[in-house]
Amino acid sequence: MTIVSPFNIAVPDAQIEQLHKKLEQATFPNELDGAGWDMGVPLAEMKRLATVWRENFDWRAQEKRLNEQLQQYTVPISVDGFGELDIHFIHHRSCSLNAIPLLFIHGWPGSFLEATKLIPLLTKGNEGPVFDVVVPSLPNFGFSQGVLKKGFGLAQYAETLHKLMMTLKYDEYGKLTLAIQGGDWGSMIARAMAQYYAKHIQAIHLNFIPVVPPYPWRSPLRFLQSLASVPFSAKDRACIARTMDYAQRGNAYMKQQATRPETLGYGLHDSPVALLAWIYDKLHLWSDGYQWTDEEILTWVSIYFFSRAGPAASIRIYYEASAKRPDSTKTTGEPDGQIKNWITLDQVLAAHAPPNVRFAVAQFKEEIVMWPMAWYHAIGNVTKEKEFDRGGHFAAWEVPELLAGDLKEFFSRDGAGYEAVQGKDGY
Repeated sequence: MTIVSPFNIAVPDAQIEQLHKKLEQATFPNELDGAGWDMGVPLAEMKRLATVWRENFDWRAQEKRLNEQLQQYTVPISVDGFGELDIHFIHHRSCSLNAIPLLFIHGWPGSFLEATKLIPLLTKGNEGPVFDVVVPSLPNFGFSQGVLKKGFGLAQYAETLHKLMMTLKYDEYGKLTLAIQGGDWGSMIARAMAQYYAKHIQAIHLNFIPVVPPYPWRSPLRFLQSLASVPFSAKDRACIARTMDYAQRGNAYMKQQATRPETLGYGLHDSPVALLAWIYDKLHLWSDGYQWTDEEILTWVSIYFFSRAGPAASIRIYYEASAKRPDSTKTTGEPDGQIKNWITLDQVLAAHAPPNVRFAVAQFKEEIVMWPMAWYHAIGNVTKEKEFDRGGHFAAWEVPELLAGDLKEFFSRDGAGYEAVQGKDGY
């Protein structure tokens, strides 16, 4: 019998003391005059935040707040070829017996923290659907166990989350409905789950939707269909231009993490200043003018610094998702070891989900990858699409009310996802 255990965050004093010592000994490079944010986080801002982190930031207060606010648990999940992994997750049930199970999947540089503003919006309310919300820390992230064998890719992340939901024994899972919300890597893992566990999943809501453009040599039919929307609108052209700019100037971090993560990982593991700069740069650059407080930034980064597997482990998902199928013998350490499932990021991007899986896509104003809405239908049965005039890559944190509203709209009686839960009454 699998035992689900209550969990509280309790970072050892020694780790907090080590953080403060490292911050005390930090040194900083110089900076070009007038550089601003053009070359990354400005020097004055880095020095200021490092000082706040060392002298004023109270991790124990944040730890207490999270423990009081969140219902946290851990559970061992067995993953084929990798043994049992101890998975940390948040689980908030609504008061309704007709609540929809919702799996929220974070990405990088996010964590379970991203969902904390959404949870009360989704689990409570007198109008529209309500949800039972499950928010795991992905393996290698937060307070979940790290993976020490090579080959833990998107299929294994999908398997972990599938088995987590099965372990929580939602009667609806596999019979009536499971909803998933995903951004960043959460979007890719949700789409991988649709490939492997389609009969268990009725609806997926995405706020980050990379797709392969309809190149004529890859998909002639999709290319011909895309011609119907040519010439593109000004909005479509702006979306394509934004994505091209990201591909040319904004994704160097992804190339590094997908090719040489260990080299980068030494700096992220050893230097809190390097970790702060690496993550804060993305928080600033990828959000829609969101006014990050020092407390928000430092709590966000501290979860990575104090994570169970360490910050270097979190970036390995980029490498594993891009790698070729590994040698299963070397991965498992056993002569007959097998990795049953393997799917690369490119395969996920090119895949079309089974038609029973309904998708809702939400495009926020400052998302880092944006395409014409018509192109998103390549992912599968897209039954709802909506564009928002504010919000960025961290929509669950920046504009939680908009994301929660779109989810509720998707599953409302008039929503495109209602058919998946039409056997449920009471909302």
